[in-house]
Amino acid sequence: MIEKIRQRLSQLHETAPESVGDLLRLQPLEYDEQRQEILFAGKTEAWMRNPQGTLHGGMCATIADQAMGAVAYCVKPGEGIAPAIELHLNYHRPLIPGEGVLILVRLVSVTKSLIHVAAALFRETEPDKLCVSSTATYFYKALER
Repeated sequence: MIEKIRQRLSQLHETAPESVGDLLRLQPLEYDEQRQEILFAGKTEAWMRNPQGTLHGGMCATIADQAMGAVAYCVKPGEGIAPAIELHLNYHRPLIPGEGVLILVRLVSVTKSLIHVAAALFRETEPDKLCVSSTATYFYKALER
């Protein structure tokens, strides 16, 4: 699974260089097959801040969606697309621009057309303190032949 995700992120870099998803430079670190969890690392940047100096909520959502979407894409039941159709976030603590972020993604379920995923975001310097929790649903649509 981790190799599939690395390939997917590499494809993103090749097909959409310097896009928001590419600029996040997410790296899968670990995969727990039994728990269906993948740990990613990413780096935030100063341009992602809000006027209060913390990471903008929309950037938190983007980071969560990018990591969960990579997982959804890799587990979809066939060739096709898997866009997000629902995304929920809860903000617990701020993420800080310029700091590393850890994203723990858990695959909840995969059906014929829906993929449910959850994520937890932590500061790299405080991996035991939850900053953002998220759930999402991705819709699998097969390629038309």
